[in-house]
Amino acid sequence: MQRFSWGLSLGAVCLFAACGGKVDSLTDDDAGGAKDAAVDHAAVKIDAGLDTGTVYQPLGKKCDPPTGAAPPLWTPSGTAPALHPPIMQSSGGPTLTNPQLVAMTFDGDDLRDQIEDFIDSVGCTTYWRSFLPEYGINDAYALPPVHLSDTPPATIDDTQIALYIRQKILTKAVPDDVPGSTLYVIYYPDSTDITLQGEHSCSSFGGYHNEVALSDGRHVAYAVIPRCGGFGGLGEFDELSGTTSHELAEAVTDPNPMSNPAYQFPEGNGLAWALGGGGEIGDLCESNDDAFFEPSDYPFYVQRQWSSEAAYGGHDPCQPSGSTYFAAAPVMPDTIPFDIGLGAESTIGVKLAVNGTTTINLNLISDASWTAPITVTVHDASHFTGGNTSLNFTLQTTQGHVGDSIPLQITRIGTNSQLGLEPFVVRAQSQGITRSWWGVVGDP
Repeated sequence: MQRFSWGLSLGAVCLFAACGGKVDSLTDDDAGGAKDAAVDHAAVKIDAGLDTGTVYQPLGKKCDPPTGAAPPLWTPSGTAPALHPPIMQSSGGPTLTNPQLVAMTFDGDDLRDQIEDFIDSVGCTTYWRSFLPEYGINDAYALPPVHLSDTPPATIDDTQIALYIRQKILTKAVPDDVPGSTLYVIYYPDSTDITLQGEHSCSSFGGYHNEVALSDGRHVAYAVIPRCGGFGGLGEFDELSGTTSHELAEAVTDPNPMSNPAYQFPEGNGLAWALGGGGEIGDLCESNDDAFFEPSDYPFYVQRQWSSEAAYGGHDPCQPSGSTYFAAAPVMPDTIPFDIGLGAESTIGVKLAVNGTTTINLNLISDASWTAPITVTVHDASHFTGGNTSLNFTLQTTQGHVGDSIPLQITRIGTNSQLGLEPFVVRAQSQGITRSWWGVVGDP
């Protein structure tokens, strides 16, 4: 469920690649009366490559189905630092503990081979294993890919995509070896404009994941990846694999984002992070400058993802990471009640009425020795979403070192949120690295 101006999520705008979706409860009549059934693998096309006269040589190592049990969930133990990024909190829904991945591409897609290579290999990489085991997720493996002979539409809405995937499941046109464990990843060409809640692909969002209900009561996860031609200096396929990695990680940890969410939001005290950047494990990391990268032991671009274990220890929560972690953490003195539809909760924040002014401290922290100066900037979340400015900031100084405390004056000049909550982000920059920390101003 991602935020920003590149990806749109249900109920919120998403950033760069991904979002959650909404559930479409469809009837058997929607699929021409077909009934749910096991797939006939003989009817599923296996990739033979495009007819280019050359045979594609995979760059990744194909993953085998895992043989062991899913790893145990990580739970906090010991004492965390006084200031640490929030940990993710499950809402109780299921996860895909042993994910089966199915790539769905349309005939004529010149990136089909690379897509299927990525889907075949990403689920058993060091990258995958650096953050997903703590959420109880095992290695992922690919089922036979699906080659779609249908003509891609010029425009299609998410509700139609849900129906399309459901129909493929009901007519046994796609594999589903272990029901309840399959994630379908459908790739559309750049000639298709995808709409989601009135927003358009590649202008408002770069991808999302969702679910669709079947007649047997199961809710099946799927991810939708448009073709956007690259962003942020990434080439077309690098953007595609990075976006896919975002959606895979979020979909396996939150496969039913609307009907029965799992890891969709951080703990209550991390509400500001969800309001500002989006709540799922990909959303929380995607705004970092180094979010997308090519691992040293894997030939495809991927996105770093949120690790609760690292956050609780006061380390870089966006994993994998080999760098020293530093940040400018706002010391938020108040407890603010809120209810975003999941029941009454509370979060740490700053209580401030419109036209009021207060001062808090920004503590410069690190998980190791970091001696270089740190430059700090503070922004209202509207800086990223295009909304009206509701908060003004004045820093006593814009630079300091680990251990320093910088006074920050906040003036509330308006309100953007119906919840009465105004998120802001503190950016700490040093040695070419930028790290963010979110805070929130709420009604007194």
